[in-house]
Amino acid sequence: MIPSRIKRVEEAVKEQIALILQQEVKDPRLNFVTVTAVHVSKDTRNADVFVTAHDESETNIKNILSALESASGFIRRELSERVTLRLLPALKFHYDKTLSEGMRIDALLHQLEKEETTDGKRNQNQEES
Repeated sequence: MIPSRIKRVEEAVKEQIALILQQEVKDPRLNFVTVTAVHVSKDTRNADVFVTAHDESETNIKNILSALESASGFIRRELSERVTLRLLPALKFHYDKTLSEGMRIDALLHQLEKEETTDGKRNQNQEES
């Protein structure tokens, strides 16, 4: 179980990084990037920041992660001015594929349901013959 203090830190860091990306970072590669989650270690030394974007091509994902790594010092400095912590976490950016994976699984389930419905109709027609 995650202590409530860590949850509050995660939420504050997530909110502020999202605002920094939206308002302060001028890199066009980071337009339309959304911060989906932040996981802070118990000692608050490290934070894994998960992001997603509309264009999920492999090239775009690499460009986004590269831009975030380049801007991480600036983001961390801005974060230090906005969030009061004894120890500001080092930021590590990751692309969050849970949304696209969820959509892929949903599509597979719908396809399976459609196939089962079609198979059920075939079996019913064969029984009637």
